[in-house]
Amino acid sequence: MPVPVLLRPRVWPAHLLVVAAVVAAGWLGLWQYHGWQDRRADAARDLTHVDPIPLADAIGPDDPFPGRYVGQPVEVRGTWVPDGVVTVTGREQDGRRGIWVVDLLDVGGSLLPVVRGWAEAPVSSVSIVPAAPAEVTGWLQPSESGGAADDDPTDATYPQLRIADLAQRFDQDLYGAYVVERDPPGPLVQADLDALPDASRFTAIRNLLYAFEWWFFGGFAVFVWWRWARETVEAAAGPASGAR
Repeated sequence: MPVPVLLRPRVWPAHLLVVAAVVAAGWLGLWQYHGWQDRRADAARDLTHVDPIPLADAIGPDDPFPGRYVGQPVEVRGTWVPDGVVTVTGREQDGRRGIWVVDLLDVGGSLLPVVRGWAEAPVSSVSIVPAAPAEVTGWLQPSESGGAADDDPTDATYPQLRIADLAQRFDQDLYGAYVVERDPPGPLVQADLDALPDASRFTAIRNLLYAFEWWFFGGFAVFVWWRWARETVEAAAGPASGAR
C-alpha cells in the first residue's frame, strides 16, 4: 500500500517548519498580549497616585457613582460616627484571607464609609473617634455589587461592602461610594483597591498590534502550508491519473 504523499519522509521538514512557525508566532503573540495587559495595569495603578481632590468635586451625597473617578484620590473632612464600625469578611490580600475594618464618617449630615484598613484576624480598638473633625485621604471606590448573602443582617459583619446593606443599619443618608484610607491606623495595613481606574485606550496599543501581527503571521504560515499541501497532493495525483 503506497504511503500518502504528505506522510513521506521527504516532506516532514515542511511540516515541522510550519509547526515551529505557528508555535513561535503564537507564543510571541501571547507575550506581546500579556505585555499589553501588564502595561495597562501599571498605567491604571499610576493614575491612583495623582494629587487628591476634594470629595465634593467627585461625588455628592445624593449622586450616583461617577465612573470616571474610580480610584481617584480624594480628601474629606468629617466626624467619625460613634458605634459606626463594621467589618467586611473574606478579603484576600497578599495571598492571605482577612477582614476590612470600616468606619462611618459623618460629612455634613451624610455618611461616608471609610475602609480604615485590612487585618488578617479580628482586631480590637482600631477605630479612632476623636472629638475634633477628622481628615481622611484615600481612594474613591464604587459600592460592591456581588451576590454574597449576609447570613445575619443584625450584626456588624458583612460579606461585601454594599452601600444598600449599610443603609439598612444606619438611619442617615449614605454616599453612593466608599473611600479606602491611605494611612490606616495600627494595627491595620492599607487595604487593596478592588476597582482601578481605566487606562487610556491607547496605552500600550503597540504591544496589542504586535500581538495581532504575530498571530496573523501564524495564520498566514498555515495558509501557505495548506496551499503547498494541496498542490503537492494534486501534483502527485496527476501522473497517476494520466496513467489510468
